[in-house]
Amino acid sequence: MAAVQNEEHRKFTFQEYLIWEERNEEKHEFFDGSVYAMAGASDSHDLVTGNIFGELRQHLKGGPCRAYTADMKLKIQLQHADACYYPDTMVICDASDDHHSYKTKPQLIVEVLSNARRDKLEKLFMYQQIESLQEYLIIGQDLEKPEAWIYRRDNEWQPEVVSSGESIVVPSLNFEISLTSLYES
Repeated sequence: MAAVQNEEHRKFTFQEYLIWEERNEEKHEFFDGSVYAMAGASDSHDLVTGNIFGELRQHLKGGPCRAYTADMKLKIQLQHADACYYPDTMVICDASDDHHSYKTKPQLIVEVLSNARRDKLEKLFMYQQIESLQEYLIIGQDLEKPEAWIYRRDNEWQPEVVSSGESIVVPSLNFEISLTSLYES
């Protein structure tokens, strides 16, 4: 990701970023004072993202947890820098995580791979810093080759590969879904 080249390369505070981001039509991620433009999604990315969000939303309905789409920001506070991302889907179960424009305590984060596959995998390190996070699910967007990787806190963040014909299991949410169903229109 290349940093946005406007406003004379100035560094933003997190609060300045929030105000600036609200005025922009495009979405930008934030890391250590710099903002990064996000690319648009493909048809297959949108299909898979919509399906996982819809299934999670329906599963969680009436309970304490809530699924959010990629329009909700995730703020991560590190020792020396703040970061802000737009996960494709995230689930929040902590009622105290109530800021109107960003969340900080996800239990599950879901990313659907784009062409920037490396970018999603690099986020694994950032996401591992979130104390509330129990699972991080990465789903491929290739409709011809369904595949996913789930990283779990209780498995020391080692990847579990999910292939076509298998199910994705998210124990912290008592949720299970066939991987193949996420690729259906």
